[in-house]
Amino acid sequence: MEALIPRGRWHALRPLLLQACALMLAVLASLAASGWGGASAVDAQLHDFMTRRLTPAAPSAQDVVIIDIDEPSLAQIGPWPWPRTVLADMAKRLRERGATVQAWDLYFPESAPGDEALNAELAAPQKSGQRTDVVLGQVLIADPQVHAPPQVGQLRGTPDFPDLCTPSLPITGFFGVADSLPAARTGHLSATPDADGGLRSLPAVFCQGAARYPQLTLVAAQTLYPDQAWQLTPGNSLFGPAQWLQRGPMRFALDAHSRIVVPYSRPHHQWTAISALKLLDGSVDPQLIQGKVVVVGATALGLVDTASTPYHPNAPGVSVHAEVMSAALGSRWSVVPPSAWPYVSLLTLLLGLTLLACQRWAPRRTVLVVGGLFVLLLPLGLAVLARSAGSLGHILPVASPTLGLAGLAVLLAALHMDAQRRRTHQLTHHLESFLPSHLAREIARQDPSGESLGRTDAGTIMAVRVSGLQRWSAGVGSLKALALVHAITSLAETHARRQGGMLEHVQGDTLLLSWSTSPADGAHASASAHDAVQSSVQAARGLLAELGDLLSANETETSPLGLRMAIDHGDFLLAVAGSRTSRRSLMLGAAVDSVLAMLPMCEELASPILMGQRAAQSAPRISMHPMGQFLLPESRTPQTIFRVEP
Repeated sequence: MEALIPRGRWHALRPLLLQACALMLAVLASLAASGWGGASAVDAQLHDFMTRRLTPAAPSAQDVVIIDIDEPSLAQIGPWPWPRTVLADMAKRLRERGATVQAWDLYFPESAPGDEALNAELAAPQKSGQRTDVVLGQVLIADPQVHAPPQVGQLRGTPDFPDLCTPSLPITGFFGVADSLPAARTGHLSATPDADGGLRSLPAVFCQGAARYPQLTLVAAQTLYPDQAWQLTPGNSLFGPAQWLQRGPMRFALDAHSRIVVPYSRPHHQWTAISALKLLDGSVDPQLIQGKVVVVGATALGLVDTASTPYHPNAPGVSVHAEVMSAALGSRWSVVPPSAWPYVSLLTLLLGLTLLACQRWAPRRTVLVVGGLFVLLLPLGLAVLARSAGSLGHILPVASPTLGLAGLAVLLAALHMDAQRRRTHQLTHHLESFLPSHLAREIARQDPSGESLGRTDAGTIMAVRVSGLQRWSAGVGSLKALALVHAITSLAETHARRQGGMLEHVQGDTLLLSWSTSPADGAHASASAHDAVQSSVQAARGLLAELGDLLSANETETSPLGLRMAIDHGDFLLAVAGSRTSRRSLMLGAAVDSVLAMLPMCEELASPILMGQRAAQSAPRISMHPMGQFLLPESRTPQTIFRVEP
């Protein structure tokens, strides 16, 4: 590469090429991290934390109602399992009170007394020409770690269901439905927790051969809209979901593995729950059930139907089905990108370019640190905004782009240190041509950028001195003297900046201000010098008016205070010398010597503002009078000094 590019161009392009390589490495690192289980685990815990901090969803008319087999119910009716006649009575009472669909988070794999009554209640709507309104559960075992899995009852498939099979979940065992309940419609209750035990998604469909076993809430949706057909539509390819499964107005968000991401929206205790005991003794208000989808399940501790959710490590499993059913009814989902790499790579690239822009256009260390922290926190901020945005929250990756950006920050810091090392070496080599080696190394070590050597400039210099300030300060309190010194400095800087200048150096009672001119030639250079001199005179007049009144108000009879100013134009040197812990500003050059030499002459010539010959030649329209010719330091010929009218 270096042989193909000229040496000068190579040195200019080298930082850009290295930064581009660092950015590409950061993108590749983000992509690698997106497939790492550790990053996925961090994202899962982070989004669980967000879920707990988000405002719980408010109850709505489309919410489901939970029929709760709770501790008081078990205490009054008896221990589980209850007689099938009691369960048949529950189904009948829910139908009579207007429940549209009953999704039972319960399974009955074995025959029991009273099955005739329960089966008759399950088949009752069909006999009267109405649609089936009860869906029972069945459990499919797909965990390879379960040895000798049971196979009890019969699995009941659902015909005409979309092929949304997950190949990685082969069925090894099951708790199906008893043969004595032939009228039962079923949906699976199987949960597939993540490695940390958290239940965040449910398999939409289990497949075995041609048979399809959909999830409980999907069968409930099919029961609620029997005349509609299932429709599969693609989702958002960047933010998700991978696809939508729709039945009538109900929509289910599926991820890339055909799983239903559980859209947790509230803790269990905030769901509308009716004790099974109140349903059976007739004390429940029918308005609570009329027109609602009902999920029947157990919260009693003895039934051990729990799941680890973001809200509680042992939340009742019935609330998980309530979350999915409510989300399908109200189109309120939390979706994940079908593939993480497009979002991760794009975000890392954009934020990496932002980090590079901060390093290029704002090289100050404080700005870089603040900008870097801001960029590193942006993936988290975007994830929080995406989760809380409307009814469709997006679960975006955070850990992988953050790791990539952190790696980019480390690489940029390493490149910066390498660049400093190279600058130090180059500066040392240059300084050794005219300084002793040990002194050259010391200067380069103090500031590898070469700032301590200063920079040359051209423009107008104005020196400001408050005569009598040292004697006056000795006769007043230190606090008052300090306040006046601060006021003098502040006013001088304010008037200089107002006219486009800068306060460059303060030494005792003397201040040096500059108006830089752009390096150009011809008429433009003369115009720049004219503007600089004109601006300095306007600043001098403004400062004389305002600071003169302040000095008059503070002077005493024994310690008068006066303001003296001198202006000239020429070349000068600005430098910051010393170590990092002890920096001192320096201002040198012929123009600086000229204005400092004119300051003592202000009293002799009775003029508060004096101007040198070069400045006067650059601004002929300024009102001034020649005061004679004087031999100034570093000048071989006498120079004409001018008095500027205040």
